[in-house]
Amino acid sequence: MTMQASPSEPSTPDLASRPLSSDDVATAHARQLRAGWYRQHARTIVTTAAIALAVIVIWQVWRISEANALATVRRIGDERLTLYASTVDGALDRYRYLPFVLAMNPAVQTLVRDGGGNDRVNVYLETVNARAGAAALFVMDIHGQTLASSNWSEPLSFVGQNYAFRPYFRSATAGEAGEFFAIGVTTGRPGYFMSAPIHGPTGILGVAVVKVDLDRLQADWSEGGETVLVSDENGVVFLSSRPNWKYHSLGPLSADTLAQIRARRQYNHTRLQPLDYAAPHRGVPDAIRIDGDEFIERSHPLSQPGWRLHYLSPMAPVREQVLGAVGIATVSTFLLVVFALYLRERRARQRSRDQAREAMALRALSTRLQAEVDERRRTEHELRSTQDELIQAGKLAALGQMSAAIAHELNQPIAAIRTFTASGERLLELDRREDLAQNLRSVSQLTERMALITGQLKTFARKSEGRNRPVALREPLDAALALLDGQIRAAGVTLTVEEPAPGLTVNGDPVRIEQVLVNLLRNGLDAMKDAPERHLSVRIARDAEDAVLRIRDNGHGIAAGAMTQLFDPFFTTKEVGEGVGLGLSISYGIVADLGGTVRAHNNTPDTGATFVVRLPLIDTPPEPTP
Repeated sequence: MTMQASPSEPSTPDLASRPLSSDDVATAHARQLRAGWYRQHARTIVTTAAIALAVIVIWQVWRISEANALATVRRIGDERLTLYASTVDGALDRYRYLPFVLAMNPAVQTLVRDGGGNDRVNVYLETVNARAGAAALFVMDIHGQTLASSNWSEPLSFVGQNYAFRPYFRSATAGEAGEFFAIGVTTGRPGYFMSAPIHGPTGILGVAVVKVDLDRLQADWSEGGETVLVSDENGVVFLSSRPNWKYHSLGPLSADTLAQIRARRQYNHTRLQPLDYAAPHRGVPDAIRIDGDEFIERSHPLSQPGWRLHYLSPMAPVREQVLGAVGIATVSTFLLVVFALYLRERRARQRSRDQAREAMALRALSTRLQAEVDERRRTEHELRSTQDELIQAGKLAALGQMSAAIAHELNQPIAAIRTFTASGERLLELDRREDLAQNLRSVSQLTERMALITGQLKTFARKSEGRNRPVALREPLDAALALLDGQIRAAGVTLTVEEPAPGLTVNGDPVRIEQVLVNLLRNGLDAMKDAPERHLSVRIARDAEDAVLRIRDNGHGIAAGAMTQLFDPFFTTKEVGEGVGLGLSISYGIVADLGGTVRAHNNTPDTGATFVVRLPLIDTPPEPTP
């Protein structure tokens, strides 16, 4: 019996390359479109991104450098502001005691009380001021009339002048120390006036005044090259390192304010025009613009009532520092961008060269692969042709092995025909026409049986058309059983056929399916040669979506060592001359081509073996047999 166990796929698979589906083509096309769009716009995207990055970097450098520069300017401005405030206070504090000293002098008190001794007091004031260094020292009576002055000998002497309109006079007559900055109505020179009341037995008798010249302070500021100014309670600049800003207001003055200033004759007849003072709208809260120049303003109130000290740092150095940092950042960013673009271009060229090499390699590989595919297709075609020839050879071999049984099947009707022919001649001589007619009918039946046998042999031996079609599984089974009917009866085999679910249809070639069944049935018959009783059963049933055909015998079974080679080509356990080992291998290949499987196992606990053929079911009705 021909045997095997592990299905090693003897049939040749389809080696041609799988055709691309529509989804594969659409996906590849979309990928190519995306890649093409990226290649087309890559330079624009990268350039735009680089420019945007450069703008962001430069803008951040601008902001950070400006913030740092402004912070430095503000810190220095605050430090200078503190220093200048101390110099202003120091310049005034050195004279602040002097009015009180003058008011306590007996000669001064005698002058304001009795009205005599003017010359003596003038000389005294001149002598004191020569050591003090003030602009002037003078004494007024209770009515504001100047009685004595340190500049008594000068053409613009204060003696005889009345200053009762000055606020410092009114403060002193009220018993308080007075302080006031004003332009002198006599000399036309500005100064800071500090006053003290002169007390007598009956009350305040007069006022002692010290005038301090602040021009030296302004000169020091100008020599330092810095912009410093002092404004009064009305916003009028009366001290400045820039002379052209003096006696200008930081903003428009109201009519009431101007009237008050004129009444006190603080700035004499000077027209107090406002400076071109405004914020430059740069987003810097302490930035101002005066006469077209931009500054960072730091200000601080002084100890003198209403006075405010302003320190102005020019914005030009800040702008230069920022522009320098931005310039460095711009150049650095440009160089980095150029370097990055160079690296990218270099990588792109390298990638292009690599892709070109890969494309050439792929084309060579594709050409080689196509040649291999063509060669495999030719080999497959040759293998299929060889397989068809082997199948046909297997059929002829099976016919040869069945020749004895076929000859026996044909010899019986031939012998009977010979007998009927001889007796027919005798019956014709005896004119027994009815008996002769019966003999002829018997001869006709025998020839029909012989024609049936030879027709089955012809059908089995013909080559398959190689076309699959819907086939009722019972159709090739009946043909195979009819072909082996004589052999089955001659061997004394009890045959049982079961079909619980009739009409099971599969997609296949009926001739090839018949050959599979003939091979499996003959294997079962061969396996039962030595069995005392021979039983062969065939069962066709449905299992889920498959048609399952089982051929069971009660022979000697399959040896354990042969189970692994059962379906291998040219493997056989039969005696020499009884088989070539192709039957089961061909059957396995045919079933595999139809999408099915064929397996074998020993019957337990009974003897014999069972071959199981499993084929996919279809719903299409079977086509009629031609």
